[in-house]
Amino acid sequence: MFTRKILVVALATWVGGTGAQSVLAGEMEDRIAELEQQLADLKAMVASNSSSIQSNIQTLNVQATEIEEARPSKKGTRFQYGGYVQLDAITSNYSEGKPPSLMDDLFVPSLIPVEPVSGGGDSYSSTNIHAKTSRFFFKTETDTDAGKISSHIELDFLLSGQGDERVSNSFSSRIRHAFLKWDYAPGKNFLAGQYWSTFFNVASLPDQLDFVGPAGTVFERQPMLRWTNGPWQFALENETTRVNLPEGGTRLDDSEVIPDLVARYNGKAGDLDWSLAAIGRQLSFEARSDANTEVASDETYGYGLSLSGKWHLGQDDLRFMVSYGDALGRYLGLNSFNDGYIDTNGEIGKIDQVGAFVAYRHYWSNEWRSSFSLSASQASNPSTAEFAASDSLAKAYQSVHLNLQYLPAPKLMLGGELMYGSKELEDGRDGDMYRFQFAAKYAF
Repeated sequence: MFTRKILVVALATWVGGTGAQSVLAGEMEDRIAELEQQLADLKAMVASNSSSIQSNIQTLNVQATEIEEARPSKKGTRFQYGGYVQLDAITSNYSEGKPPSLMDDLFVPSLIPVEPVSGGGDSYSSTNIHAKTSRFFFKTETDTDAGKISSHIELDFLLSGQGDERVSNSFSSRIRHAFLKWDYAPGKNFLAGQYWSTFFNVASLPDQLDFVGPAGTVFERQPMLRWTNGPWQFALENETTRVNLPEGGTRLDDSEVIPDLVARYNGKAGDLDWSLAAIGRQLSFEARSDANTEVASDETYGYGLSLSGKWHLGQDDLRFMVSYGDALGRYLGLNSFNDGYIDTNGEIGKIDQVGAFVAYRHYWSNEWRSSFSLSASQASNPSTAEFAASDSLAKAYQSVHLNLQYLPAPKLMLGGELMYGSKELEDGRDGDMYRFQFAAKYAF
């Protein structure tokens, strides 16, 4: 206070005049007092805000802890959940009898009933409503010093051995995809796990309501090791052999040592995306009287080639695939033909096979679209001199699909599809089927 008075007097003296000194000293003292009060108020405000800031920091720390506890993956890892829900209502008619129940859910060419040896099969009709094709997946992506590492796990509910249609329809889930991928450089990656076969160009598959689609398509999903370098892909994939037996029936064998070897090139020419794939396979057969005693065995090697693509025609597109080889077997049309047969010498015989489809998708408007596909496959079976049961082997398949889809909102689809399928055996017996399918699907 004493210091402030000295400052006031000095300022007043400098201004000059005794009367003026008294008046000016009083004004300055009041002004200084006002400034001191403002400073005190400011200090109090800062102290109050500091307390509030500390409280906010504590709240943010608590929230950050809660976020970390609720985080679905580790910090630095991006997480995604998705899939779709789909209802299928399927009405089918078979000309030559009742097929296995799997045909109620999706089209499997080899399961079309054919005319019995006695002749005159009775037709069969059925309607099935299910949601088994619904699926969900979990994906992660993490950036590291070595590159981006991602994972993918996907499940659906088809082919379930559990549940029935009496009360709860409680069908269990099954693995579709489960793989990790390491993108270690631009355009280069390594994939390990279960995924679509490298021999199968998924992008060329027609836009159909049926789960698989055309009879002549390659369709395979299995464990593998795959290396991608730009447009090139090379893979080692799970091996297994299914052969026809001379006494009738089939045998599935896992005695192979060499995995299926696949090479593929993905190209582009203007509006055409295309893919050329080649596969080399070891086919193996082994029969044992018990675990320690082998009674027969053989192995051979075969190949397959597949050319496929998608031609963009504005909003429309044309999709196609042509496959040929003597070891296509289980890769073609859901194992429409087996990988080979055991001939009269007890050796594995191979079967030349070919499959193809062409499909056109047209947008009538932004909300309406249709797809039409034609497909066929055929096998050059052995003579009865080479394989006694040759007459009972499947010779050819055909399928036609036509659908109309309505898209009233993003990722919502309502559609109907008409389908025809046929199967012919080597001895001329055949059978066909007609199907109408309605589907409601929402992707998320």
